[in-house]
Amino acid sequence: MGAGSLVQDRSILNYHHSSTTNSSTSILNSSYFDYIVTVVLENQGINNTYGSHCSGDCSYITLLADTFGLAQNYSAVGHPSLPNYLALTSGDNYTRPPFDRDCFPQSTDCFVTALNIVDSIDSSGRTWKAYIEDYAGGCSHTGTAFYANQHNPFVYYTDINNNVTRCNRIVDANPGASGYLALPSQLFSDLNSTSSASNYMWLSPNLCNDGHDVCAPLNNTVSQQNQYLSQLVPRIFNSTIFRTQRAALFIVWDESATTKNDIVTAIWAGPVARTGFTTKLPYNHYSAVKTIETAWSLPPLAAYDSAALPMIPFLTTFPVNNVGGAGGRPPFQM
Repeated sequence: MGAGSLVQDRSILNYHHSSTTNSSTSILNSSYFDYIVTVVLENQGINNTYGSHCSGDCSYITLLADTFGLAQNYSAVGHPSLPNYLALTSGDNYTRPPFDRDCFPQSTDCFVTALNIVDSIDSSGRTWKAYIEDYAGGCSHTGTAFYANQHNPFVYYTDINNNVTRCNRIVDANPGASGYLALPSQLFSDLNSTSSASNYMWLSPNLCNDGHDVCAPLNNTVSQQNQYLSQLVPRIFNSTIFRTQRAALFIVWDESATTKNDIVTAIWAGPVARTGFTTKLPYNHYSAVKTIETAWSLPPLAAYDSAALPMIPFLTTFPVNNVGGAGGRPPFQM
């Protein structure tokens, strides 16, 4: 089924959430979200991925953005990919050699010794897991036909790469499958239980699904992203975590296709996201880190995230221990 036919009925975004509480993390409850899934796509500006100027089929992306929250003035921080992925996980600026050449993590000068978001999450008592499609798992630096190291920022941090326990938190998202529309079955499985879902979940799609490479049968990177999201997002929304917990979905593009205008699409969605919300406030990848830090009362990691504007206006607040019952936000329908 093509992506266009998938978005004719708005019911594909439907989900309900009930008043179930995860008692194991009750002391960690935030006013904004207790779980977050971040999905990073590739190499397209907002004018290529949203609305009438789309360079392919953007029907689902546009529907999702219009239904929930769209940042109209959200900027990447550099080119090529790696500085943006590091910014999203460290709150710091790596638009300098060798990172500006998408260096390989096994190169001695390409490892990062600075603090990262995993450090803050671990210190807070929360959990994390990175799901990387078409990946060997652990802290492997071996590239494949559909995997590139620069889309897996976690293997660049020395305090992750040199720690077996932490490396085991970086997993193959789609075991037994590969290539275009090989969906992250491991993420879906973990999202269906509060005992298996981590508080912070990161998803790097493979090179076809993220729109980095042109892949058959669509042979259009934006249309590939659109179709992938049209199959990914409903599965996330229908998971136990997104039906019963305070969960947020953040979808963002790493950089635009040009150095002249680096404004990219950034969408907040899920049960804690405001609906029909948009703003032209100047956000960037540091803002994404600052939002998590603000929601979970985490300290800043660097000067850049410390100074960034958090994206809290995209989120709703409601009483702790009440997701969908009386006094909280009602069950969400579209």
